[in-house]
Amino acid sequence: MQEEERYMTLNLQLKKRSSIQTSQLKFKDCSVMLHWYKIFLGVSGIVNAILVLTLLSLTLLGLCPSEWLKYQEKCYWFSNELKSWSDSYGYCLGRKSHLLIVQDQLEMAFIQKNLKQSNYVWIGLNFTSQKKTWTWVDSSPLDSKIFFIKGPATENSCAAIKENKIYSETCGSVFKWVCQY
Repeated sequence: MQEEERYMTLNLQLKKRSSIQTSQLKFKDCSVMLHWYKIFLGVSGIVNAILVLTLLSLTLLGLCPSEWLKYQEKCYWFSNELKSWSDSYGYCLGRKSHLLIVQDQLEMAFIQKNLKQSNYVWIGLNFTSQKKTWTWVDSSPLDSKIFFIKGPATENSCAAIKENKIYSETCGSVFKWVCQY
């Protein structure tokens, strides 16, 4: 009988130990997995932060696409082919931009510096028959204190630049052009 009690006590102690060891192993396995999970979360957080910062810096820097030039927070593209004013206008719109709107003489100097020839180049200015005024493609009026247009202002007049001056030309003429955004 004593033998049986001893056997049962030993057997019970072994079961307790085995159950304690099993739960300790499970706890160790969980803590190891938790440790690796925390490392994984940290690494993925760092990777995500780097991606977000890269995207923000590219957006804030306002980089221009290839073949476009950057000047004062704007991007410029200079054509090499010839089109009418309306075809040039459509070309720029198709590239999520518009024909050049010249804000001041500094911008005009930048444009002239980057034009590789002295022929006429279309800009985003035309004479609107409704308003009877020169109007930029963003619907703002031309400031005649900054720029003077050489030539007649008629119903079919569009503006082109040549050698730092703005000329009135027939909109159907074909010239190179400058897109901007």
